[in-house]
Amino acid sequence: MKQFLKQLLLTGVAASGVLLATSAQAQVSFGPRVGLNVSTLSYDFDTETEPTSKYKAGAQVGVSLNAQFGKLSVQPSLLFTMKGNKSEITDSQTYPSNGQTFTSTYHRNQTFNLNYLELPVNLVYSTNGAEGGFQVFAGPYVAMGLGGNTKADFTETNSVGGVTQTQSGSFDVDVAFVNEKGNGDKAYLRRFDAGFNFGIGYKIAGIQAQAGYGLGLGNLFPNDKNDPKSEDKLHNRGFQIAVSYFLQKP
Repeated sequence: MKQFLKQLLLTGVAASGVLLATSAQAQVSFGPRVGLNVSTLSYDFDTETEPTSKYKAGAQVGVSLNAQFGKLSVQPSLLFTMKGNKSEITDSQTYPSNGQTFTSTYHRNQTFNLNYLELPVNLVYSTNGAEGGFQVFAGPYVAMGLGGNTKADFTETNSVGGVTQTQSGSFDVDVAFVNEKGNGDKAYLRRFDAGFNFGIGYKIAGIQAQAGYGLGLGNLFPNDKNDPKSEDKLHNRGFQIAVSYFLQKP
């Protein structure tokens, strides 16, 4: 996986290099891009109980460049983008205790807010070439985590011998980007992510609207020295809608 992510990064760098090298022969335009992310996180845990992941909304804003070669174009962008998810988990266990039945139920609602600097490089096919028309696009992206936090409310209920005790609480901690999980009061994630975007769009008179899906391929969970055999995985996923306004290069 690490080798694949390196190749994906090199692909993005190479595509940008080709774009710069051939910009003299292409119709080049650039401009601002704003949009909406509807993102989530995909969990794959060793344990039987996994959170139910839900979508959350976030913004994206940045700049895009379009280099047109007939009906094909290369579009790199530099974006500040907000990702993350909402999740819910319930874990219940029952076992004998001193001749009685002990039941423990834990429930948590949690939100992850993650901010990234993202570089997508899309290859775009437009039915009307430089004039735009209907589009399909696909391409790799690389992203660097800038910061984030996670908030949660939880309730734990314990019952034994007809007596029930309930305690509840909450936490709000920052995200720490590391390669190896620590023991502090943080949510530990890897800083770098990479993956693919693909979707459809429409462009007319310099205004481009696109709707796509982002498939994160990098595992966001860092190594865990306390559990070196852990195969837990966490990936970015999400839909995106973006509008760009391209200005012709002078």
